[in-house]
Amino acid sequence: MSLSKFREVSICQVCYDPFEVQGNKIPKLLDCGHSFCLDDCSQLHKDGAISCPLDRSFTRGPLANLKTNFTVVDLITEMHQASDSAESVSGRQAVCEGCDQPSVIDTYCPKCEIDVCSKCAGLTFHQKHGVVPLKQKAKAIKPKCKEHDDMPLNLYCEQCKVVCCLMCMNVGDHKGHPVIPTKQASQNSKKDLRIIGAAVAELNSRIVADLRATSTNKQESERLLFGIEANIKNHFQAVVQAAKAREQVLLNEIRTTQEDEMLQFDFQTKQLALLSSEVSFVTDRISSLDKESDEVTLLSDVPRLDLMLQSLKKQQSAFGEPQPPSQISFVCTNISGQVSALGQLKCLKAEAQRKAAEEKARQAEAERKAAEEKARQAQRLAILDDAIAQRPAQRIPPNAQRIYPYDV
Repeated sequence: MSLSKFREVSICQVCYDPFEVQGNKIPKLLDCGHSFCLDDCSQLHKDGAISCPLDRSFTRGPLANLKTNFTVVDLITEMHQASDSAESVSGRQAVCEGCDQPSVIDTYCPKCEIDVCSKCAGLTFHQKHGVVPLKQKAKAIKPKCKEHDDMPLNLYCEQCKVVCCLMCMNVGDHKGHPVIPTKQASQNSKKDLRIIGAAVAELNSRIVADLRATSTNKQESERLLFGIEANIKNHFQAVVQAAKAREQVLLNEIRTTQEDEMLQFDFQTKQLALLSSEVSFVTDRISSLDKESDEVTLLSDVPRLDLMLQSLKKQQSAFGEPQPPSQISFVCTNISGQVSALGQLKCLKAEAQRKAAEEKARQAEAERKAAEEKARQAQRLAILDDAIAQRPAQRIPPNAQRIYPYDV
């Protein structure tokens, strides 16, 4: 018996699981001659009888009276023994599923879904099936539907955004949904992949520019702050000993500001570098998918990459513009009876932020007042409409313009 015929008789035609020599998958023989596993016979047994799924004939009696199909059990046992003996001859040898002969198995036929020897692989019809070396079998095997084990995933549901099989489209969860072949869907996904890749490249360029700007601003801030520190020291060298305490206070202030600024710039640099590494990962994944990935992986990863792109965009947007250096200057003052008057630090950035906050508050107050005035006008017009509606109906010329007292 050929392996193809053996597969037909050794598989239950209801659940498509292989028969076993014992347990719930042992083949049970019906009166019509067909065999099914014990599990499926238990499910088919109703009202003391089993209706054969293949010819609709009835096998009556209790489930325990069903006979085991020992012919199939013996075939399964013999094929397992033949396979074990062939494999024991050599670690590279097994029974060829094409010619049923022990041989070196080094080729896989994706159309027939069998492992064959080099002799069978040279046959014309196997060559047309696109045979591949056995080490490439994992890539050549077409993914199967989880709901319908024997059906290949060759369709793509445009409504649910998932791959499915022909049975899913006809009688399954995707019945009535718009579907297209996975090849066409993968081509569309590659277009989306290129769009995402371009967006990621653009995002990466912006992040790189922000990193450069942050580095430049950090250097400028260091130059400015160190310069101010030098000015403070030079200024207080000419001041009497009584001003030393004030000098130390100002130096502590500028050093604290410098530390805060450096911590902030270092934090920004680390965050941008982390974001850049994530973008590089997405870029590498896009390149890998575009070159080598199968259709199922491509269709499942492209939406995920799109979500990652959106997340990276949000992170980059939340980061905002690179923080500019603080515009701090040292203001020298003459001694006027107080040591604190010897000098002070002035932060232009903080002053600008305070003024911006005040302006924003003024705008919000103006908008609130405008909204209140608009609401009052709407209320007055509604009252006037109600008063006019309660008056006796009058004939109004078609071209007459409605005039309210407030319009005068």
